[in-house]
Amino acid sequence: MAKTYALVVGVVLLLVGIVGFFVGDSTLFGLGFTTPHNLIHLLSGAIGIWAGTSKNVGAARMFALIFGAIYTLVAIAGFATGGEDLFGISLKLNTTYNIIHLLIGVLGLGAGFTGTKASATAQ
Repeated sequence: MAKTYALVVGVVLLLVGIVGFFVGDSTLFGLGFTTPHNLIHLLSGAIGIWAGTSKNVGAARMFALIFGAIYTLVAIAGFATGGEDLFGISLKLNTTYNIIHLLIGVLGLGAGFTGTKASATAQ
């Protein structure tokens, strides 16, 4: 489960990061894009793809747990601040982004915590 999560989320985040550079400093489907936000998506996506394709299942579980926690915290912070910026970085966050980040986070935590180490190595 963690490998699938890491690979799918990695590909989606990488694509969103790439699309963001073509959109520029505007919006697409109600989502805003900035260079820092695009870079975060590119980096997260690349790490996810690496973890999802790694022969080491532990890498996928760690990605799911760490990025699940990070994206959940980003969503909570986004909802709490209600602003487009987070930690002084212009990310053009909005409710839609916060919901997406929450879904990515919660699914990541679920994927990371699903199964035991023994079953994870058998995948």
